Amino acid sequence: MTLVRCILLSGCATLALHGTTAFAQTGNADTKTHASADQAAENLGVQDIVVTARRKEEALSRVPIAVSAFSSETLAKKSITSMDQLTQSTPGLIFGKSGGTTNPQIVIRGQTRANVGDAAQPVLTYFADVPLPYFASILPVYDLASVQVLKGPQGTLFGRNSTSGAVLVYPNAPTYTWGGYLMGGYGNYDNREVEGALNLPIMEDHIALRIAGRRQIRDGYTKVTLPDGAVQDRDNLNDYYYRASLLVEPFDGLKNVTVFDSVKWNRNGDGTIFGNTYPTGTARLFPAAFDCGTSASCDIDLAAARQKTLGVRRGFGDFPIYTNTLVTGLSNTTTLNLGNITLKNILGQRLSKYRNLTDTDGTEMLLTSVNTDNNIHQFSEEFQVQGDFFDNRVHAIAGIFYLKVHPGRPQFQTYGAFQRPGVSLPTSISAYRRSTSKSAFGQVTLDVTSKLKIDLGIRYNKDKLTACSAGYQINAPYLPDSSEVLTEDGCYNGQNITKTQFGVTSTSIVKGTVASAASSATTWNIGVNYQVTPELFVYATARKGYRAGGVNTPVLGGLFLPYQSYGPETVRDYEAGAKWKFNVGGVPGNVNFDIFTGKYKNSQRGINGLAANQDGDGDPLTDPALSTLIVNAGTARVRGFDFDATVEPTRGLTLTGFVSYNAEEYLDNGLAGTPFINTSAFPLNPKEVAFQYAPEWTFGGSMTAEKEVETLGTLALSVDAYHSSRVYFTNDKNNYILSQKPYTTVNGRLDVREILGSKIDLGFYVRNIFKKVYKTGASNSAISSGYDSVFYAEPRMYGAQIRINF
Repeated sequence: MTLVRCILLSGCATLALHGTTAFAQTGNADTKTHASADQAAENLGVQDIVVTARRKEEALSRVPIAVSAFSSETLAKKSITSMDQLTQSTPGLIFGKSGGTTNPQIVIRGQTRANVGDAAQPVLTYFADVPLPYFASILPVYDLASVQVLKGPQGTLFGRNSTSGAVLVYPNAPTYTWGGYLMGGYGNYDNREVEGALNLPIMEDHIALRIAGRRQIRDGYTKVTLPDGAVQDRDNLNDYYYRASLLVEPFDGLKNVTVFDSVKWNRNGDGTIFGNTYPTGTARLFPAAFDCGTSASCDIDLAAARQKTLGVRRGFGDFPIYTNTLVTGLSNTTTLNLGNITLKNILGQRLSKYRNLTDTDGTEMLLTSVNTDNNIHQFSEEFQVQGDFFDNRVHAIAGIFYLKVHPGRPQFQTYGAFQRPGVSLPTSISAYRRSTSKSAFGQVTLDVTSKLKIDLGIRYNKDKLTACSAGYQINAPYLPDSSEVLTEDGCYNGQNITKTQFGVTSTSIVKGTVASAASSATTWNIGVNYQVTPELFVYATARKGYRAGGVNTPVLGGLFLPYQSYGPETVRDYEAGAKWKFNVGGVPGNVNFDIFTGKYKNSQRGINGLAANQDGDGDPLTDPALSTLIVNAGTARVRGFDFDATVEPTRGLTLTGFVSYNAEEYLDNGLAGTPFINTSAFPLNPKEVAFQYAPEWTFGGSMTAEKEVETLGTLALSVDAYHSSRVYFTNDKNNYILSQKPYTTVNGRLDVREILGSKIDLGFYVRNIFKKVYKTGASNSAISSGYDSVFYAEPRMYGAQIRINF
């Protein structure tokens, strides 16, 4: 806990050291105008970051919500190349991995989405102001202008509603100056990377183009032995990224920016490591098949014992796996400035598809495997009107938002489980979901005085989802891509499916069942903020948030039939905070603090770990034993605070630190009396319910030192550390086995910039310096299957990069 104490003591010392001076200027501030107060604040503290969290450019120190922002320079100093690496630099933001890389868990204030299905996201990722589907939300970090993390319910200002936060990602926009950069790098695990951008002014003051791209190849750090003796590299990288942005300004006041981006992964897939066996569960029902007692190739207990001798970078598998992802997007933003009124239109098209075969057990026994084909088209349209009125004392924004999602081709998930003759037959679940989201929103900011402002916002949401789904048995033993796929037409009208099961071929008609869910809600935001002095800004806000309901697949039966759909979730959130910039004795810095509480009603919760035939209908095709059900689990409360501070004790030296505390609990159990209680799926006592991928405490800190060396260039050293308390991967706080105990990681980077006066930079980085071994998520967390399996974080990664700016 040494790191924890250092960060806490540093933050408290900073407050104690500078508090008196800051508040001593309060009397003077009353006579200052709003403009002069802004100017005075600019002369205090470290340099401010301009953010657009409220759909207009504002200094971060003047935004009345909890926001963490990163400039392109900050991202580079921390060697961040992927969004999930932001976890170690952002208070209260967690990126987890449930089932694999293509199923990220983005967590703010304890809220996650279910690990299977298309549940609405509590945290949305936006790229160029367009919301992204969940499996396309782990973006590469290259040639970006900024990343902004907003905390708490969002929706009265822009985009789609979310209940706990949003991550805004903005690419560098084209400019009318020729330039760019080219970067190449090499590191351990044969990591090869190249990245670059080129800015082209085509017509001065009217047309400019920016092209950027990144290519990365890296060997995997997990080695998996297959039944034929071959070894597959897992956790490797084979990625292609590119982007083209076009700026057109035909005349003063009219601006149009079009961004096309592409993300492509051709990876082997995630390295699943077999974890532990449980004394009861489905696997124990078949001792002859999986408890042979003679070999780790046919006994799950011996397989668990063998894995412990192998460590976490070696394992066994059933067959070669893969992850193929292609995400393309087109966003078009048109802005028309009409003086005190601005019109903005944001149009977005996203094509997101991935195919992956996942070995979810980490053994060669064909315990469980999942083959997924997901392909969706998303269209979104947002229109805004903004204006300043009454001598700029009233700022207003109003808009409408529309989103439509539909399948691009057959979508399916195939589950192979316990594949032995007479034991289990593989099942395929085809689900075709079509959804729409419509909303109108608006917010008004009133300048009551030069220092006091009030925010009033409102939003109306209307969502609808329709799904046709069917579960049907397929070829056995199951092999990847060996079974027929139910088409969307077949789902609605019926389709002949031929299968061969342990030597017997048969044909049957499969027809899906249609289910739908509709929900709507009015949400709002009321806030007040006050510029106490040029140094100190305080705010308080109350918000209502909403997450749409949805439909579970496959078709359910028996006791589970009432849970075919689930209702919307709402939250009442209260937040208060302070942002303080200071400069005492020539030592500048800033402090941001917020405290919050939120009550979530009809909390949406993913339930897995359900046993076969727990619904009691005797039909395996209606069992969600290998899937997840989303249910309304009762009322939950999340309380906590975020604190971060930056100080520059001497020129060229910057120290930062943050602390985030989240206390999550269920106040009542909405599942009492349901078939889910008294199982490994959901504890009976609401106090024992764990919030997955949501640690109670996280801490971070960094040191950056820069010094100009006349005969060399500018030397820059950056070191950052991160600490997390225990992270649970199941719903049960008592299950310490399937969790990650507290851990600490440290990263570092050394740069030499503008070597010998040139435009060449050289950098050396090390991530996870002390080779900390820790889990990032669960591959199989369904305890009813008799075992669990997990993923582990990267080992120590290091390398060198050279960059040429022009």
